Amino acid sequence: MPSSFSEARKTVEFRAVYRKNKPSDKSVLQRLCTWNKRRVTNMMLNTFPFYRIMRKYQWRTDLLADIVCGITVGIMQFPSGMAYAMLAELPPVVGLYVSFFPVLIYFFFGTSRHCAIGTAAVVGLLVGSVMARFYTVTAAVAGGALNTSLDANDTIVDTGVSSTGVTDEFKIGIAMSLAFLVGVVQIIMGVCRLGFVTTYMSDPLIAGFTTGVAIHVGTSQIKHLLGLKLPRTDGNFQVIYTWKYIFLTIHKTNFAPVIISAICIVVLYLVKAQVNQRFKAKLKVPIPIEIVVVVLGTVASHFGKFHEKYHVVVVGNIPSGFPVPSVPTFHGVDIYFTEIIVIAIISFAQSVSLAAIMAKRNKYTVDSNQELIAYGVSNVFSSFFSCFPCAASVSGSSVQESAGGKTQVASLFSAGLVMIVILVLGQLFTALPNCVLSAIIVVAIRTLVLQLLELPKVWKTSKYDCFIWMVTFLITTLVHVDFGLLIGNVFSFFTVVLRTQVGKPTHLAKVSDEGVFRDPKYYVKTTVHNTIKVIGYHFPIYYANGELFTSEVYRLATIKPEALKKHIRRASMASMTSSNSLASMNSQEVSASYASLNRSYSVIEVEHAFPIIDSMHVYPMVFKYPLSHIILDLSGVSFVDTVGCKVVKNLISEYAAVDVKVWMANVSDDIWNIFEELDIVPAFKDSIFLTIEDAFNAACEEVGNLKVNGKQDEVKTISGKILDVQL
Repeated sequence: MPSSFSEARKTVEFRAVYRKNKPSDKSVLQRLCTWNKRRVTNMMLNTFPFYRIMRKYQWRTDLLADIVCGITVGIMQFPSGMAYAMLAELPPVVGLYVSFFPVLIYFFFGTSRHCAIGTAAVVGLLVGSVMARFYTVTAAVAGGALNTSLDANDTIVDTGVSSTGVTDEFKIGIAMSLAFLVGVVQIIMGVCRLGFVTTYMSDPLIAGFTTGVAIHVGTSQIKHLLGLKLPRTDGNFQVIYTWKYIFLTIHKTNFAPVIISAICIVVLYLVKAQVNQRFKAKLKVPIPIEIVVVVLGTVASHFGKFHEKYHVVVVGNIPSGFPVPSVPTFHGVDIYFTEIIVIAIISFAQSVSLAAIMAKRNKYTVDSNQELIAYGVSNVFSSFFSCFPCAASVSGSSVQESAGGKTQVASLFSAGLVMIVILVLGQLFTALPNCVLSAIIVVAIRTLVLQLLELPKVWKTSKYDCFIWMVTFLITTLVHVDFGLLIGNVFSFFTVVLRTQVGKPTHLAKVSDEGVFRDPKYYVKTTVHNTIKVIGYHFPIYYANGELFTSEVYRLATIKPEALKKHIRRASMASMTSSNSLASMNSQEVSASYASLNRSYSVIEVEHAFPIIDSMHVYPMVFKYPLSHIILDLSGVSFVDTVGCKVVKNLISEYAAVDVKVWMANVSDDIWNIFEELDIVPAFKDSIFLTIEDAFNAACEEVGNLKVNGKQDEVKTISGKILDVQL
């Protein structure tokens, strides 16, 4: 090997022997234009994944499990669909449509075997915020006058006009347009392979956002639980204004809905949390307490005449049969364009994360890009049938998995049960109190609100994650859902940049008998070399942290080249001044003065520190343990930009001026390619080693050669080096 240290492997030599030539990959255009039978077949199978699933379907065992599971999920989808439709400011029957039409389409295009597609609390709330944009100013502000003009026992569907002055037909048209456009956005994202976009939404961000949304959802249901008529608030600070209106009208509370809601909440909580959850291992199928509460509430309301006697607001007329297909109106798209993007991303993020969890538990994989297409096509198709955007239901998916469902065949049976309700049984639930549906929603979001209890654990794990959680939660809750997601993402990106900026290099020492280098503060039996500094860095080197990286290397090396140059320059100037003053004295005094100046004991020895300059007594500056090498471990550096390359070049040059060599080790191929392009490899190829061990051994060998040559006892005077440098 051409290197003077034959045993130390340098990266350039290693690459010359083992590195392959860069493979000639086909261009994107060539790959797109290359068609064959196999590629067409794979494309069709990827587009319609149900074929692969059904090809391995075990009809004797899987069919019975899917039937039982599908009926169970359908029983749950019926009440939750009506409840979340009410959350979206739409007639309850629309929730039944969302629990039916998208499910049929997802069966053909979806890759998840356990996701139950339908209504979701987050999507319902976002759709409701869109509806609030179209409420009349009079209805939104003059809440008192509106409460006087509308009787407390008015139903929602009978009059065709909601308490906000907007007809149900108009709101359904907005919901259809929203579903269509959300579907188009998701299809475009899927075709462009943007399924990775959810990776930028960290778990703390999603947890803080969903908890804030749960606060919004719970707040929006208070009026139903207390029997109050409140104006729907839109814009920023919704939660604050809603609670303001609640306290202003609390004296008008109807105690009949309060009692009904309390009973329903207690029953739902006891069965779901204390029975279904506690005895989950013993129960093959969880008790469908939601449908039990809905049936009992409807029966009690019908025979007790809650609507007539106690002014309890009920669901009202539920039209039988499927809606007539119609084209979305696209009215006022400019008003809610931002919500289209937000709903498309949020609904997909919730659904695909749920699908990934289910797939991991059951040992199969899901394609996030195909999932985007599946949700998009489902939304576009269902938009022609009076539906609002769909998503995977957390409770429904959990039941579909725990009940033993094998494939999406179970969703066909759940859709069949919902279809029966739409066609035949819908009219039986006209007396269902709205407060019962609100109780179902409140209990369903309980787990989201309880995420607040995880904050202490998040704080102990990562302060940054805790701040992301809190910022997202507070903005979502106090300001607005849209701003919460936007500012949460921006703050999350800011913390990533901040982590790379404040990340500091660490001093590494060799662990005895292991051949590895670790921080001696945390490891025992480490050996620190007196003249060789090994520095590790586990962050990118780029424009935002280049200056900090340089200053930290100076700190760990205990020698700052520029400071050392300035010190010696001042010492030289002081020496010249001293010499001039000595020249004015008599020759005897001058000789004595120079003799005292050149005495051996006048040499200052410092251990990596700078002495205070005395203009009257200037001594040569030497180091008791001279620093000879700095080895940078770049194994943890993910990327380097042009500024980072300049930083590396400057470090090597500056330390070379003070007779200190800067070497690099563990340079990845990506970093190597950047170094080649920016002329670091051609200029400093002998300073780049394959591993830290190679660089350390080469440095030790070089220091050892100095000892063998008898130079170790010589005083190493840095001033002689520096005076030759152009300062």
